[in-house]
Amino acid sequence: MGYSYIPLTTAEKEAAGVLARQLRISPVLVEILYRRGLTDEASLREFLYPQLNTLPDPFTMRGMRQAVDVLLEARRQRRPVYIHGDYDVDGITATALLQSFFTGMGLRSFWYIPKRTEEQYGLSEASLAKLLTQARPEERPVLITVDCGISCLVEVDLAKTRFGCADVIITDHHLPAPELPAATAILNPKLPDCGFPFPHLAGVGVAFLFVHALRRALVEEGALPREKMPNLKRFLDLVALGTIADVVPLIGVNRTLVRAGLEMLATRRRPGVAALSGMANVMTSVVTADDVAFRLAPRINACGRLGQPELGVRLLLERERRAAQYLAREMEILNSRRKALENAILPAIAEVCEAQVQAGRVALVVYNPACHPGILGILASRMAERFGRPVILFTDDQQGLADKGPMLKGSGRSVPGLNLHEALSACQEVIEQFGGHPMAAGLTVERTQLSAFTRLLQDSVVQQQAKQTATTEADRPVDYQVKAEYLSRHDLLPTMLLMEPCGEGNPEPLFLMPTELLRQVHTVGNHAHVVFQIETEGRILSGVGFNLARRYAEFPGNEASLVFKLKQRYVRGREHPQMQVIEFLPE
Repeated sequence: MGYSYIPLTTAEKEAAGVLARQLRISPVLVEILYRRGLTDEASLREFLYPQLNTLPDPFTMRGMRQAVDVLLEARRQRRPVYIHGDYDVDGITATALLQSFFTGMGLRSFWYIPKRTEEQYGLSEASLAKLLTQARPEERPVLITVDCGISCLVEVDLAKTRFGCADVIITDHHLPAPELPAATAILNPKLPDCGFPFPHLAGVGVAFLFVHALRRALVEEGALPREKMPNLKRFLDLVALGTIADVVPLIGVNRTLVRAGLEMLATRRRPGVAALSGMANVMTSVVTADDVAFRLAPRINACGRLGQPELGVRLLLERERRAAQYLAREMEILNSRRKALENAILPAIAEVCEAQVQAGRVALVVYNPACHPGILGILASRMAERFGRPVILFTDDQQGLADKGPMLKGSGRSVPGLNLHEALSACQEVIEQFGGHPMAAGLTVERTQLSAFTRLLQDSVVQQQAKQTATTEADRPVDYQVKAEYLSRHDLLPTMLLMEPCGEGNPEPLFLMPTELLRQVHTVGNHAHVVFQIETEGRILSGVGFNLARRYAEFPGNEASLVFKLKQRYVRGREHPQMQVIEFLPE
């Protein structure tokens, strides 16, 4: 990966300086955002200070009025509501959000999330039977899906005919097929005629808009006094967790929701969040998207990956701190087991991927029957990041299909610029079922079709790449060039945190530091990572380069230029900034 830094012109620098004075913020931050196209005061204010009162009207979403009316009627008639979730962080947080809000508005509600290791993704006959085991048709129960359901035509019919659900409400954000389930209402911002102006919501974002609309309707009809209604802001910590974990673009509505949600996470008022933060050592005064993506979310995900998603919901709903700490410890045990499973199988997966790269494959497809199905996605993500290609990992599907031969369960991850969902759509003739996003997908393939699937996927990816404008590896821009002495004099970190949440659609700023002498250099983590210090003007700046020890060994004399991100770290009870090096560059 190459990096380029293009300074602003004199006129651009002067304009950025004027904006910095008008906004009373660091000119460094304004120059970074100026390079990203935010060149006027209005757009800068909108980006830096997103306001919840600017969120679009939730009732502009197709199906929202019908969905709200069903819940209002259910409340009046004391009809039970059954929430069917999904086993990833998005589904777990959305389930907890709806259950918590429904309880607060006086609804009888029950929830269930299928086990990844025992049941298929989304609605199934087995999961409906477990969720609706106590449902009585005479009560006219309501079924609500979160983060799933958009492709479950047969299962929605089954919920109504066999299990007596009078109404089915689907809340989902996955790409819909031309034919939709026969639900009472479908809330999905990706529907062609949805009406909502932002299509990139996570499942928990759709769930939040649902309760937003419900709360307004309850107040307007006088069902509950405004002062007794739940404060919606207290649910935004759940929205931030699920949205960041699902790797949707952190722009527009998502940026507004997640920014406020990160502020709620930092308060740690939810006992489950406080306990989880303690386990993950996320104790800084400001919680970042990076903290969620790499520390908090993986622990919640571990529950779903290893077949205990209910643990995540229980933790997020728990009101007693001691009980929350117990649940967080159970979650930490699962996370440790998840790491052990990954470390055991990772070398074998990487070896096959390496061989396929050497053979010229543009998409990597690996089948390993020894791989635990719960870790397919995270391993695929690691391989995609390492090899810069879309990756599909398969293992045996223990459930299978009654009328089919041996089946494979797969999980795929893509790379920027390659739409994995589109690529899989061209392979449908050999896929039993699939769903997902441009960057991630799950699928089921008959084992005998694996070779045919691999060929079709290669062709599909080649065709997609041919349509795209060619880019070079040198295109990754550096946002700002900074000298060590500037960092020692100015605490840039609080200013850079105004860019949060950073992630898909809003990457963390990259800094370039010209050649510096690195001191106290040593390796950690089985000699994979390099740790160092830079001394300037009597101050010590610390840095780390993950998986860069071999790269650093190429530089004689401990001198190198650094491409890095500024990070906030919490060590021994204190917060401090740290340079996280992305690449060491020659002089």
